[in-house]
Amino acid sequence: MLKSGGVVIHIPKNIRKKINFLVGDSDQIFDTPKVVYDEVRVNFLSDLSIALLKHQDIRKHSDAATFAFWCRRSNLNKIITNLNSNYLRLGLGMVYHNSPSNVPVNFAFSMAFGILSGNTGVVRLSSKESESSSFIVNTLSTLLDTKEYKEINKFIYIIKFDRDDEVNKFWMSVSDARVIWGGDETVAQMRSYPCKARSREIVFPDRYSLCVINAIDVIDLKQSNLNKLCENLFNDIYIMDQNACTSPQLFNWIGDISSIKKAKDRLWSAFSLYVDLNHSLEPIQYMNKYVDACRNALSHDNIKSIKHENNLLFNIELSYFHKNQISQRGYFGTIHEVSLKDLDELSGVINGRCQTLTYFGFGIEDLSNFVVSNQLRGIDRIVPIGSSMDMDVMWDGYDIINHLSRSIDIY
Repeated sequence: MLKSGGVVIHIPKNIRKKINFLVGDSDQIFDTPKVVYDEVRVNFLSDLSIALLKHQDIRKHSDAATFAFWCRRSNLNKIITNLNSNYLRLGLGMVYHNSPSNVPVNFAFSMAFGILSGNTGVVRLSSKESESSSFIVNTLSTLLDTKEYKEINKFIYIIKFDRDDEVNKFWMSVSDARVIWGGDETVAQMRSYPCKARSREIVFPDRYSLCVINAIDVIDLKQSNLNKLCENLFNDIYIMDQNACTSPQLFNWIGDISSIKKAKDRLWSAFSLYVDLNHSLEPIQYMNKYVDACRNALSHDNIKSIKHENNLLFNIELSYFHKNQISQRGYFGTIHEVSLKDLDELSGVINGRCQTLTYFGFGIEDLSNFVVSNQLRGIDRIVPIGSSMDMDVMWDGYDIINHLSRSIDIY
């Protein structure tokens, strides 16, 4: 029986026939706020983690494994302890999620954020096929069919549909919040549809990420620590082949000229060997990377040199920052790098499109002072090299759980 606080969203027949429900097949959606971090929902995500990790195919899907590790009970409990308990917190109702194509597994994180914040989630998958997405959806569907979690079936819907203004307009008109992952055009398009007066919005448009490295600290590294740095750098660059917004595009070496040269020679030599042992690319990816590097060299006069001992790693050295530096991007292991005397020289590049700054050899105080003293309008995450892909409830400057729920004062 639907309680008085609940609402049922009826899907019109002309809309319903255009939608393929992968999870939660229904002609109506239960739009019922629940308490934030509801115990049943936390249990569900914890059991989803267990089901994913024990699956024999989990080794084939490193991105799905990352999601599974994130929703382990120990990590969820750590997140819950950060909740401000001074308020009663409930969800908003129904949250619509438009998932990205460049990082397919983000649909699962978005779904998890929505249900943890006490909402019904309608999650649209990208039309681009993904083995990892299918793996998670199938595991999710199996768990929802168990007696223990039948009730959650009413609150999780995974859908697909072709681009269609009528369908998008419907979802925007009935949702209490929308979470939009995609390029700038996608964000602008979704914002053009009318929505509820009090609906909330979180958008994750196209972003640009950077890395800063202290040259002296690389020179002083023990070999075992250098190997670990290579492993961490590999995770940032090659797990998503620099397709994710969090993937570093511009590498900034900090130090004097002599130290930077020694550090670069040491790191890139070791890193090239590590990549050669742990990664491979399809021929089309090799070709696309080579063509992009050539086009880059012809189009930008700040390119000093392009080096590649093999096709897995391209090092593009810049003599200075281009006026539109964030347009110089690379994929599949393309490193744009520049030498700087100090962190402050980097401030002129950073704008509101900059998302993640990974670092090595700097203290938290140094990085905090860099942001504050330069009054930066960009950079929402500053994390050590190797952590660029680590998803959290704080993302792109949003406290997602709080943004997708409401606080109720009780005196």
